[in-house]
Amino acid sequence: EFMFKQKRIALLVAGLLLLAGCNGGSSADVSGDVSQGTTSQTTTTSGGGSKERVRLSVWGSSAEEPLYHKHATEFQEKHPEINFSISYADVGEADAATNVLQDVSTAADVFFFADDQLPTMQAREVIAKLPKGYANKVKERDVASAAENASSAVDDELYAFPVTNDNGYMLIYNKALLTETDVETLEGIMAKTTAEHQFVVDMGNGYYATSFIQYLCDITYNPITRLHTTNFNSAEAVDALQGVSNLLKPRVDNGFKSVDFNGAALDDLSDANGNKVIAAVTGVWNTELLKEKLGENLGATKLPTFKSANGTTVQWGSFAGSKLVGVKSSSNNLGWALAFADYITDEAAQRYRFETNGWGPSNKNLLADEELLADHVTLKALGAQAPYAISQAKSVGSKFWDNAAIVGNFLWKGPASEESPQTLQATLDAFVDALTK
Repeated sequence: EFMFKQKRIALLVAGLLLLAGCNGGSSADVSGDVSQGTTSQTTTTSGGGSKERVRLSVWGSSAEEPLYHKHATEFQEKHPEINFSISYADVGEADAATNVLQDVSTAADVFFFADDQLPTMQAREVIAKLPKGYANKVKERDVASAAENASSAVDDELYAFPVTNDNGYMLIYNKALLTETDVETLEGIMAKTTAEHQFVVDMGNGYYATSFIQYLCDITYNPITRLHTTNFNSAEAVDALQGVSNLLKPRVDNGFKSVDFNGAALDDLSDANGNKVIAAVTGVWNTELLKEKLGENLGATKLPTFKSANGTTVQWGSFAGSKLVGVKSSSNNLGWALAFADYITDEAAQRYRFETNGWGPSNKNLLADEELLADHVTLKALGAQAPYAISQAKSVGSKFWDNAAIVGNFLWKGPASEESPQTLQATLDAFVDALTK
């Protein structure tokens, strides 16, 4: 740690000296935070002056690459005092933390990630805490829930820049085959499904597997102990999940199916494919494909209610999350990396991202722009689901996902093997044990 601090101080001094000699370079343009760890490389211009060479390594999904290169070009124009470039690698938001933690020395300076990965990265000190100037900027421009998702449960400090506030899911359905009344309840949906027209939830994916009880029950995560506190094995939880199992298990392949509902699977919504799927649980990221497959028949709303085995009505819950942009704490270009991360998540960048790929903004001004969101039924549905969603980053840690998937699969398949728990109560007890001990 002492050596790391020495390195930071040396970089800071080098950076300050560089900026002082950069023809009065406009470090103020980036909140005065640029001097933290700027690189000492320079390039000579044709006029004999030297420009600081800043090359950042950036990670995101391959689909996003053109967007980042566009931002890099703009960033260079905004900062003529440097020679700026990025190298880009296809590391999607789901895999960022794994790759950073695997080998921080080769990790990107700037990376896109899902907020549930923040606790692990913060605990291992591989992600930079936002300097006060940037933290205040985020709180000012992004909605409170997004700022919450970008902050640590340990010290409540911000460790990332929100870029979306739409990492959640809702019900989508075919308006030609289901009415607004049908989709209010799971029973109403199942009454209209057949072997030819099915309802889809990816039960083997921990993201959805225990969502049914996430509003009914409680779960929190401590990133220091890496343990959860939860009552997911309570009598209410068992009754609720038994109610779900009673509805779905007898209808497997005859009204219900569990598949990963992304990509090619969405073809089953279309007329051309016989509307094999008439309702599904999915996220805003599929909006463009959903519109393509269903057109005017695309309906979207909050998740339905369902009856617990004891007859009480339960509201189906979910996760709420943000996609974030983080900066590696040991970046040799820390100041410029923070500045670039800030730039690619500001209002203009979020507007462009929304208009090009439909990802829901976290920016307050954009979320208040009714004209911008007018045709976005999935984002509106996500808003309707929001009161029943729990913060993904603050509620669950890495142990959650695989263990939750076991519960989800039990609901529609029954016991995994003769050695595994044979009842729902025993399955939930094992689940809670795995998360809390």
